[in-house]
Amino acid sequence: MRQAHDYATRLGYSLKTLNRACQRATGHTAKQLIDARVTLEAKRMLAHTDLPVAAISHRLGFIEPTNFSKFFTRATSQTPGAFRDTQG
Repeated sequence: MRQAHDYATRLGYSLKTLNRACQRATGHTAKQLIDARVTLEAKRMLAHTDLPVAAISHRLGFIEPTNFSKFFTRATSQTPGAFRDTQG
């Protein structure tokens, strides 16, 4: 679950209400917070496990490993493999 509207629905709020609350509390939208959390978990898994990138992508809810790689590269300016290589 990486969509802000899914979180809003589970909480019983509209997406607009959830975003307003997130903005007030952190200065970021719900989507920005979700993406930051997914990026942090991806970094943790890449640095501290030997799981293949494809397995990590599926655990984080990505249907295709290429979508995960694009997401991670956009968020960190590094591919998942390059990030893992720097964690030696």
